[in-house]
Amino acid sequence: MKQQRQRTILALIDSQQSLATHALAAKLGVSVETVRRDIRELHQQGKIIRQHGKIKGLADDNSDNGLSFVDRFRRHARNKKDVVSQVLSLIKPQMCIALDASSTCWYLSKQLPDIPLMVITNSFRICCELEKKENITLICTGGTLVRKYSSFFINSDAISTIKSKQIDVFIFSCDSIDNLGNIWDTNNGNAKFKKYVFSWAKNKVLLIDKSKIGSRGELNLFNLNEVTSIFYS
Repeated sequence: MKQQRQRTILALIDSQQSLATHALAAKLGVSVETVRRDIRELHQQGKIIRQHGKIKGLADDNSDNGLSFVDRFRRHARNKKDVVSQVLSLIKPQMCIALDASSTCWYLSKQLPDIPLMVITNSFRICCELEKKENITLICTGGTLVRKYSSFFINSDAISTIKSKQIDVFIFSCDSIDNLGNIWDTNNGNAKFKKYVFSWAKNKVLLIDKSKIGSRGELNLFNLNEVTSIFYS
């Protein structure tokens, strides 16, 4: 019964984008406290956003939350370059790796050696950078380009591509990590990409600078205990 109720909540969010908690309880014919428990579980699973007494679905093409790519790559640039230098040793010829659209992974793409690799990404900037490297097979998820984030909103074709590949390593960053080890991100198309790739990759590598530790963000993606390796700077 709980599972069916939660599926109904997700369906309602898909059709209405956001709902007040009390209105949702009335639609379902259950108590507000029951709805709050369901919302808490769905939020912890990264399927919805909780925000000021309302719940929202994951971002659609009209989402405009968070700092732009340009603003992000200027912040703590030296720290990002330091953490990138640490992770390069993990990348070996013939690997299939996935990179998210974070500015940290863009720094990584600039340092990647021109060796036989397959790289899957939703980042327009990373695509531009790796186009110069002839030995790297580049797979872009495609979809609608969001210039603010320099990323693509993934579609069903992109999901099929991700599922069809043997991804050795998924390398990603995030907005913040709270004191319980929960990994948080902005509610945008990059978060959807992370969630899909995370579930299919053999190894998950988080790159983060220490300024992001100890705070919460908008969307709870994963927990640190699900990550294979973490590189700090």
